[in-house]
Amino acid sequence: MKDSKEKGKIRMLLVYFLSFVFFELLYQILTFGIVNLFGIKTIYYILFAMISSIILSSITCIFKTTILRRRVMLGNILVIGIFYFASFMFKNLFNTFFSIRLIAIGDQAMGFFGSMVVEILKRIYALVLFMLPYLFALRYKRNISYKKKFRKTDLLVLGISILLFILFININSTAKELFYKVDNNASNVEKLGVNVATYLDLKRLVFPIKEDIISNGGIEEKVEEEKVKEYGYNIEDIDFDSLIASEKNSTVKEMHEYFKNSSATLKNDYTGLFEGKNLIMFMGESFNEIAVSEEYTPTLYKLSHDGFEFTNFYTPVNMSTLGGEFQNLTGLFANLSMLSNKFRTGSNYYPYGIGRIFNNMDYDVSAYHANYAGFQNRNVYLKSLGFDKYIGRGNGLEKLMNCNIWPQSDYDMVNVTIDDIISQDKFFAYYVGVSGHMTWDFSSNAMARRNKDAVANLNKSEEAKAYVAANIELDKAVELVVNKLKEVNKLDDTVIVVVADHYPYSMDLNTINELSTYPRDTRFEVNHSTLLLYNSKVEHQVIDKITTQLDVLPTLYNLFNIKYDSRLIMGKDIFSNSEGLAYFTDRSWITSKGRYNAANGRFTPNEGVEVESDYVKKINNEVSSRINLSKLIMEYDYYKKVLGGD
Repeated sequence: MKDSKEKGKIRMLLVYFLSFVFFELLYQILTFGIVNLFGIKTIYYILFAMISSIILSSITCIFKTTILRRRVMLGNILVIGIFYFASFMFKNLFNTFFSIRLIAIGDQAMGFFGSMVVEILKRIYALVLFMLPYLFALRYKRNISYKKKFRKTDLLVLGISILLFILFININSTAKELFYKVDNNASNVEKLGVNVATYLDLKRLVFPIKEDIISNGGIEEKVEEEKVKEYGYNIEDIDFDSLIASEKNSTVKEMHEYFKNSSATLKNDYTGLFEGKNLIMFMGESFNEIAVSEEYTPTLYKLSHDGFEFTNFYTPVNMSTLGGEFQNLTGLFANLSMLSNKFRTGSNYYPYGIGRIFNNMDYDVSAYHANYAGFQNRNVYLKSLGFDKYIGRGNGLEKLMNCNIWPQSDYDMVNVTIDDIISQDKFFAYYVGVSGHMTWDFSSNAMARRNKDAVANLNKSEEAKAYVAANIELDKAVELVVNKLKEVNKLDDTVIVVVADHYPYSMDLNTINELSTYPRDTRFEVNHSTLLLYNSKVEHQVIDKITTQLDVLPTLYNLFNIKYDSRLIMGKDIFSNSEGLAYFTDRSWITSKGRYNAANGRFTPNEGVEVESDYVKKINNEVSSRINLSKLIMEYDYYKKVLGGD
């Protein structure tokens, strides 16, 4: 009788399987487009969906009664659907693929809960779609067989699925590398699927993977011997031979060997150009060249077109503001786990921390932020970089300005602090902006509302107009700095830098293209931005070298004639002999010779450019090594081992 009751019912295993496949395909279509479904990657989705379904079905069958098994199955499908939707939203909100290891820095997401709600409401359609398998299972729950007995055929199917999955992974060189050799969550999601990526993420949380350190000796341009004699290298006297001989840790020894054999960057005509000058640096929240306009942001436009003009500057998004700030201030590529357990805890030694460097040169060093001073542990990690004087909301700034609005005003922050800064004999001030923060509309964004009238004639969508309006507040802040420096006759003796943390990643690409002077894609050009580097005594110069925010720190150190070892920083001095290189979380990259798309493994050379046969492999190795070394430098507190520390 029991068997007859089960006749004609849908097996619970099939419901799990179809749900997994639906979730995966929906995520891929919404995130990458339908084109991402074609090819071997779809086989990975299907096979791993079967493996997961059999395991989950078996676990569900442990429960004794049909009612319990039904509730567990419905709960599992609901949770999996929510997980896929949350992963989709995370990518849209932070342009970073979700990783289990990101939970440790989850306060970054929860800190902007209001903005998150607005963005979720914009994509409510996606939530409905991800809930369809659960709604189907709920509607037809009595038509599903929850039979407890585990069939021998299930075990056979599980074995075959695992064997086929392993086979297909091993016959594809890219998949094999991702599965066994490389810790690259972005590529895992795109090439293997969310389900497989989550498995690898959990596995590497417990069993961290060790990536190879591959030495190319650097990718510098050829240099004449006369230039070497004239300028010399940005390098320190480090006895790597002794370090190698005494080191017992095999990974650290490999690092010593790598850096020993790496090429340092050459000093140049720009070395010491700003020596002895003051420095005021802004990190503009979601700042991008699409916000720079002669009509709406004239001061930013002036700094861009009167100073150094960087036409090929990129800000690789890497875990939102936290990752962007890390890259700006260290010249290292941000690693998700290291941001949490190393950078945010302030436990590492940073001899090249920009605050420490200027403190050692007897500058008055200060940092300011109009949002919560301790958000993301900024008060801790800025101190580790040498910013002993850091003022934000909660430790003094709220007494000087209105911090009870969202987002807060960059102009107000400058207005209440600039007089104290420029009254010092020598100064370095670092402003962490917030005015340009999402969401860009005139209802929830206080800075957009404040400057709404200024963009009334801008014939764009509300999101585009609100974004420009919010950045007008940054423009007014920089204008105030310029005017105040003029008043005290210190403009000529001060360098002004404006660099973004990331592009406005939660903005729709169509909106970005509304403001852009050329069409942008989602992989490369969406990250294209600008670096403002200005001193009133320097004439306008166009720099078309491929550069990124990782290059800002070593460039400033060369300009201020600060001693550092260019081998130990993954960014490179923009004015040096190193080949320009921009690379991103999925290990796609751009050089002067072309661009490499890691998703499909294709290199597209620039028009009229020919490259040697091993060029792509050489740059791939360089990118992998710089990303890996950035992580290892943090993990092993490498600077302390090599340069000593307090």
